Amino acid sequence: MKNISTLKWKEFLWFNLFIPGIFFIFAFYIMPIWRAFEFDTSDEGIELIKTSLYLRGFDLYTQIWNDQPPLSTIVLAQWFRWFGESIVSARLLVLCSSTLLVWSFCQTIRIYVGNIAATAGAFLLAISCNFLRVSVSAMIGQPALAMAMMSIYMLMLYRQKLSKSLIITSGIFLALSLQIKLFTAFLVPLIILELINIRLEKDSWQFKKDIFVDILTWIGSCGCVFLLISFISNSLSYEQLFGSHFDEDVKTAFDVGNSVRLTLSFLLQDFDYMLLAIPAIIIIFKKREWNKAFPIIWLLTAFLLILTHKPVWYHHYLLISIPLTWLATYGVELAINYLRKNRNKLQTKLNNLPKISLHKLSTYFLILSLFFIPVKLTIITMENNKYIQESKEKVELLNVVLNHKQNTQWIFTDCPIYAFYAGLRIPPEVAVLSHIRLRSNTITREQFLSVFKNYRPEQALFCKSRMIRDYVDSHISQYYTKTFENGAGTHYLLKEKF
Repeated sequence: MKNISTLKWKEFLWFNLFIPGIFFIFAFYIMPIWRAFEFDTSDEGIELIKTSLYLRGFDLYTQIWNDQPPLSTIVLAQWFRWFGESIVSARLLVLCSSTLLVWSFCQTIRIYVGNIAATAGAFLLAISCNFLRVSVSAMIGQPALAMAMMSIYMLMLYRQKLSKSLIITSGIFLALSLQIKLFTAFLVPLIILELINIRLEKDSWQFKKDIFVDILTWIGSCGCVFLLISFISNSLSYEQLFGSHFDEDVKTAFDVGNSVRLTLSFLLQDFDYMLLAIPAIIIIFKKREWNKAFPIIWLLTAFLLILTHKPVWYHHYLLISIPLTWLATYGVELAINYLRKNRNKLQTKLNNLPKISLHKLSTYFLILSLFFIPVKLTIITMENNKYIQESKEKVELLNVVLNHKQNTQWIFTDCPIYAFYAGLRIPPEVAVLSHIRLRSNTITREQFLSVFKNYRPEQALFCKSRMIRDYVDSHISQYYTKTFENGAGTHYLLKEKF
């Protein structure tokens, strides 16, 4: 009895302390959190400057144009009040949320595959394509996915315990996820379908009323929390929050071919995981193990939605990589079971090629995945070196901005991360110049010129958008003097007379 208690205590420490702790330290050590100027050339700066302006008393939606839900900005602002307004502070907050994502993912798959495979699954997720990058980027995708994964974990616990409090908690977590980023909304029907599946699995059709009670309880908890946050933060702005993503102008602004090509390339980014997942998917359908089907439905739904969505960005891959890693972990379990059963005859079995079972196939794919680990770690290191090298010119440009900080109240820039580093304000109307906002023409030349006339920014910095330069080029030529230019951008100062 004492040995069982000791074993359970060790398991508790391993899954609740060591795995999340090891991931946090691993990401903290391997990623250049202090040395990289930016991990994303758009979203990091946008999220940081939004929060900076919000801390200075500007309101979201009414003063700061914002096409995302408010919760991330509100939480990050409070985090800055506690730990200081810096990019490292913001990145550590996102790393904490990513650690929560790894923990909840590991706990979820542990229910189905056991301790060893769950540990392997957590590691596979950590080294999957771009996972570490977004884990330390001051962006909102990872926190939203962490809340979504917590919602799913509560759902899987409900399958075991049938406690209504777990349904309510699951709904609350998904509401928090949606209030960070709406791209997890597709999980709502999947969770409802899983609730139906759980009840049918437990009760067959004997208690149809319980199915509806479960669904209404989950929808009620999710909807109430979502609406409560929306009303408190005044975030129910269709034009900014929804129209900026789904209006016809947005759909026609981006090339569908590029979106399709990027989505199809997602299938190759962790190809070894795809191979591990295939035998597991076949066995799930063959044995009708519908209690394990949730990641299959998630994977297919996410892939089809991304395939038809415009635009598609690299960080959308996580909507695919999480369920793919989940299924790959099922494949790891098949391989582990095969190796356990054939421990004494392993070499003979592996060399017996004429008849390959799905379990044996999983073993081959697991061995292949082991060879991919150093390759993936090498790629991560190369990418990190690229971020560090790119930072040199950007820091040089930032120093030019800092040299004129004392005489600057406002700066106009299409790369707001410079304003955040410098501690300067951007006119709130143009703080968020996302690709979607620019390409869909939801901001006009007249609006840009109005910003220049109303705020008279003492500095102007252009880094990436040719469109913005075309809009304001004549104004810049007339009223500003170019002071510096390098590969990162071009800097201007306001002339004495406006």
